[in-house]
Amino acid sequence: MSYYRFKATISYDGYNYYGFEKQGDLPTIELMLNRAFYNWLGREIKIVASGRTDKYVHALGQVIHFDLDNKLEPLVIKKALNSFLPDDIKILNVTLVDLNFHARFMAKKKEYHYLIRKNEIDVFKMRYSAYFYNLDLNKLKEAANYLLGTHNFRTFCSIHTSMLKDFVRTIYKIDIEDSADYIILKFVGNGFLKYQVRRMVGVLVEIAKGRYEPNYILELLAKEDPRSCQYIAPGWGLYLYKVDYED
Repeated sequence: MSYYRFKATISYDGYNYYGFEKQGDLPTIELMLNRAFYNWLGREIKIVASGRTDKYVHALGQVIHFDLDNKLEPLVIKKALNSFLPDDIKILNVTLVDLNFHARFMAKKKEYHYLIRKNEIDVFKMRYSAYFYNLDLNKLKEAANYLLGTHNFRTFCSIHTSMLKDFVRTIYKIDIEDSADYIILKFVGNGFLKYQVRRMVGVLVEIAKGRYEPNYILELLAKEDPRSCQYIAPGWGLYLYKVDYED
């Protein structure tokens, strides 16, 4: 039997979900996609994502791939899946790709954005941004520079991550934008560990509050121990913005 591989870019509001990865009957993005495929085709379809987002985390440009035994038009797939998906998960586009394509292993760069709002009391933004106060932007930017480059980011990942895992990642760029309503931190790297962006933001915020000096980042990197990093920013401020498959 011949199979055809499709790549899809999806967006979702992660606030109502326990992350991307399927966890039994708990509401997750993967579970909703599985149900959409089953309701459409009457069978399970294996989904491979570029990476797993955590509970509450959003995505503007998550990428998945899946195989079908029928060479359907991408627009047909997009419309069919969207008709069965909830309103807070949507397929943005679908393309037919080579069978060698892999959404996770072939990703070259990922970009995450973290939104910090300046107005504490705003019920229409609480699900989509975090609130921190009295931040020194100069210290925030200085500290962020210490994260650039290739490092062992063991300190900044989940404490439950296996010690056998490779913790070396490269961060190519960190941009910090200051607008009237938000401070937006933009991270571009070749990949990110579980909780890495949220832990980096958590520490950067504490530095921007004056709790530590900017070079505290170097001290944490040198420890290579997640138990030495107690700060983690809320998931609802984080967005997987896009995934690149070309250098």
